[in-house]
Amino acid sequence: MPGNLHEVLRAFASLSGQLAPTLGLDIDGLLDEANPFFNILTHTWPGKVIIVTLREDREEAERDLSELKIKYDKLVLVDTLGEKSDVIRREGISHYFDDQAECLQDVPEGVDVFLFRNGGNYNYSAKKWMFSQRTGQIV
Repeated sequence: MPGNLHEVLRAFASLSGQLAPTLGLDIDGLLDEANPFFNILTHTWPGKVIIVTLREDREEAERDLSELKIKYDKLVLVDTLGEKSDVIRREGISHYFDDQAECLQDVPEGVDVFLFRNGGNYNYSAKKWMFSQRTGQIV
């Protein structure tokens, strides 16, 4: 049995048939809200870590990532939420975390998607996710 998180992730990658899975992460509403988890994850991830964020200021994004102590291989700034799926496809991201469902609609099938819960997308008192007509369907 693997002894640390890095070894566990390498074993997962081996079992999934990927030698080096690529992790994609957003900044706002994700890295800044769950920093200890993502700090550990980015420092132990066996493949590349790519930050995909809707921001205009690269220097500010780099400064924020440094302050959060996030380890990453590449930072990609996009102009629209929809562009994130293009980056995910182009960069071969296999596992992607974001807090906005709008970013996840056009992510290619086969990419593991993780919707991060926060006060912007979840009503804690009603215990319900908040989606728009565009992103949710009542079942």
